[in-house]
Amino acid sequence: MNIIHESEASGDQFEYPHKRIVRHIVAPWTMGSKNLWIGTSTVEPENKTNSHAHDVNEEVFYCVSGEGKIIVDGEEKEYTPGTVVFCPPGSYHQIINTGKEPLKSVCSVSPPFEQEQFNNDHDPNK
Repeated sequence: MNIIHESEASGDQFEYPHKRIVRHIVAPWTMGSKNLWIGTSTVEPENKTNSHAHDVNEEVFYCVSGEGKIIVDGEEKEYTPGTVVFCPPGSYHQIINTGKEPLKSVCSVSPPFEQEQFNNDHDPNK
């Protein structure tokens, strides 16, 4: 059995204005998954993810805590606990923390990210 606690998962930390931590809980390079990537993304107050798209990956976001907005292909919606958002391949998406607390999401991607692809897609300098 592969089991891990989120706090033990490897992660990437990004700085302002995209200050967040993305933890790779289930990934080909962490647990050897073949069809799925699952992680968490925690965006700090007054920060946002970089707007980006994935060529072949579907992505689902589930808001766990905090409050903000999510933009998918230019359409903006409130993003609060319990909100689920599906992003088809090629759709540009971005999460903005509008609250005073960290905005935490559970994210699921299929087919799974490869590590190099994750780094390229989430590079805030692009």
